Order: sequence, then structure tokens, then C-alpha cells
Amino acid sequence: MEVKGVAFLARQMMAVQSFGEESWRAFLADCAKRDPVFHQPVMPVTRLPVDAFLRLNDALLQRFYGGDPKAYWQFGVKSADYALSQGQLKTMFGPGDYRRFLLFTPGIWKGYFTAGELQVQLGDGYAEIQITRVPKPHVYFELSVMGFAAGGLAFLGAKSTQHQVIKGFTQGDSDVVYRFSVT
Repeated sequence: MEVKGVAFLARQMMAVQSFGEESWRAFLADCAKRDPVFHQPVMPVTRLPVDAFLRLNDALLQRFYGGDPKAYWQFGVKSADYALSQGQLKTMFGPGDYRRFLLFTPGIWKGYFTAGELQVQLGDGYAEIQITRVPKPHVYFELSVMGFAAGGLAFLGAKSTQHQVIKGFTQGDSDVVYRFSVT
């Protein structure tokens, strides 16, 4: 499994905005000692080894977020906010476009990751989002992706984005299933 550079660049942008360019550069230099792939410029289409990408995110959590994995959820929320307010999804969705947004999320998964699958099932007042066949189950995938869904729903004006974790990497499961109540 590889992670496309666009995911790395999103994380870089958030870190620079939150902690400054110097802090990011120092952090990345430390990561490059373990994973030389980070010595090279990362472009949106660059394919990063999943292990290196996950080590970078885990190190980011340790260094800047006190090791709290809940930060992964916030990464997703912030990514959705950026994508819908000024990024690539800005012109695609408008207020109330919950169903279209959710049905589009499998394409977002494919835009970021070369393996695994994200599926969405819509029901009356709810959406079930499932992540399967991820060769490297890691809480990053669960929390950042579900955070993205929650952030997108909130940005588009959902009054309620309550969710229930049915399965998750955070619970030791091999798949992820979340049910969002959407009103």
C-alpha cells in the first residue's frame, strides 16, 4: 500500500499553519533520518510507502499533540473544512449536499491511498461508512477518514453528525464501520 503525496502535503500545510515553517522543517528532517523518502520533495502524485507515512504521522502526534490519537480525527475535520472551503471540493458541493458528499467519499479514498476500500451505504437519516481490505490497519486511517466525513457533513450544514462506532481499528477490528446520523 502506498499513500499519495496529497495526503502528506495536507499534513504539512496543517503543521506549518499550526506550528510554523521552522518547526515543520526540523520535524521533517528528523523523520528523514529514519525514512530517507522525506529527503526528496513530495509532490501531490508522489507515492509514499505506507509504513513511512504512518511513522511520520505517529511522530507528528508525539511531537506536537502529546501522543493523543484524537488529533487524527481533527486532521480529518480540518482537511474537510479546507477541501470544501478553499480546496478541490469547493465548487462541487453546496449547503445540504450531504448525500452527494458521502457518495463521493470513496473517490477521495482512492485519491489518497492505493489499497483498501471505502464504501458508503445511505439510509433514511443515516449513512454507514465502511473501510475494508486495508493491508496496514492503523488508527490514522479510521480516525482521519471518519473525521473527514464528520467535518464535511458539518461544513455542509448537517445539524447532527452523531456517530456510532460499529467496528474500528481503534477497537482491534480488521475493518472499520461507522454509522452517522445525518439530519
